[in-house]
Amino acid sequence: MPLDEVAASLYAWDLADEGVEHCLDNLEALAGVNSAYLVGMMHKEKRPLHARFYPHNPIRKYYTPEDSRAYWIPKDGAYPGRIKPLTSDREFLAGTDWLDTLTDAARKRGMRTGCEISHTIIDANVARTEYPDILQRDPFGNVVGTFEAIEAQRALPCLNNTDVREYLVNLATDLVTNHDVDFIQSCLVMFGSGYSRNNTVGRSALSVGWTALAATATGGCFCSVCESKARAAGLDWDAILAEARHIAIMITGRDLEEAHEAQLLRESNYSEAEFLLEHEHFASWLLFRRHSIDELFETIGSAIHTARPGVEFRYNTYMAQPELSGLNFKSAFAFVDSVRESDYSDQLGTPEGVAVKRAKLMKARRALGYDKPLIAALGVRPNATPEILRASIKAAVDSGCDGLSLGHYDGATMERLRAVRDGMREWEATEADWQHTPDRES
Repeated sequence: MPLDEVAASLYAWDLADEGVEHCLDNLEALAGVNSAYLVGMMHKEKRPLHARFYPHNPIRKYYTPEDSRAYWIPKDGAYPGRIKPLTSDREFLAGTDWLDTLTDAARKRGMRTGCEISHTIIDANVARTEYPDILQRDPFGNVVGTFEAIEAQRALPCLNNTDVREYLVNLATDLVTNHDVDFIQSCLVMFGSGYSRNNTVGRSALSVGWTALAATATGGCFCSVCESKARAAGLDWDAILAEARHIAIMITGRDLEEAHEAQLLRESNYSEAEFLLEHEHFASWLLFRRHSIDELFETIGSAIHTARPGVEFRYNTYMAQPELSGLNFKSAFAFVDSVRESDYSDQLGTPEGVAVKRAKLMKARRALGYDKPLIAALGVRPNATPEILRASIKAAVDSGCDGLSLGHYDGATMERLRAVRDGMREWEATEADWQHTPDRES
């Protein structure tokens, strides 16, 4: 299949600093981009992510965003529920609908358009102060933070909480009803996966192992809403909590007996299958999380299609091991229209990194089926050389992808953007490459 879509993400501050036309000129001319989307709700993350400073921003050397702000103007009356989106307080961003700014310019070029709701949807400090009851909890009642950085005082909302679900539906409905977008892309952090390495670079092709499964006991969610829902489904919550607490203490070594047990297991040939068989109640909790995510995807997808048929619900699989957060590709992807596989192992800058990317794409392709678009992320940021980027495009072609998505313009050099177009030509990634023309060699 051809790589028909070449998407690129942009941030509101990119548009403010460089100008929307300048950004799109570079992306279209150098990389052949034909689809542009705004990261419309962005988590607290220093930009650019994998470099100290911007390579081409004329205004600032780097940027530290506010936490979980909406960069469109939320429609009055679109959020009747308890939780409402926050917008930027910074003067150079406030008061402008940056989604409309991007989509208006992109449409004039004949591009597809979209909006991403990124990892987090609620400012952590606001959530801890105003909505503590909606937050994910570990088995001891502690708030679970994004990427398990409890010491950073982050906070994740529970995806079973009705207020949170209503808010997610309202976000999606507002965007598709009041803005000219072809897709809504979610990069939502799921249930806290505990103290295990779980990011977008590396390890994607590796087996999870029992220690990673056990680490989910330090994540979420064990809140009262999850308890009520699990009990209603017939699960033994008391037994789940007892096993989860034991596993959490063991995997963190917080008590002598449990630390000794963990040491014996690490030096043994103990397997993840044996771990699940031994901890049947904990295993039932893992399955409960999966069913919760499936249900959430169905709810969001249905809301989008009801509000405006034809708009895609796209999920961005940013996690190296999504199963640790409750996301099962095969079951959840039944409720999406397309998937962006956000593996950035090309950032390793090695052929081994490309092999990891290819393996992850194969996994997603099989789960998604063959009739829905699979979009391969391409890390046009530091560490990925032009040669590695071209090899990553071959991996996308080999794994039956339908498009590419560049991540991200703010950290890309012009050389890396050119490598995208070069790689597309090299690996005959478009239908135009399959048709002989007189100016080409026969």
